[in-house]
Amino acid sequence: MADTKTDRPEWASFHRLVQELISGVVRRYTFTQWELELLLDLQMSRVRKSSRPVILRKYARTVQQRFLEGAPEPPRLSEFLAVARQQSAAASGTK
Repeated sequence: MADTKTDRPEWASFHRLVQELISGVVRRYTFTQWELELLLDLQMSRVRKSSRPVILRKYARTVQQRFLEGAPEPPRLSEFLAVARQQSAAASGTK
């Protein structure tokens, strides 16, 4: 049986874009709609530049999980960040 995470072109494209963003060098000029949305969300987010690699790695794990569950496209980065903030606030409120 084939490995679904590596067979999906969406995952490969997403993974390549995330790696380029982490390295700081985007090497392409054409993007899919959801890749543009990711770039815009990242640009508009209030995430410090130094925190971006960590955030992007966590986001990539979430996207990978969603793809494995059969999602047709990744969740928006802004949605992921909102959930992460809520979870962080809930965790700090229980201490």
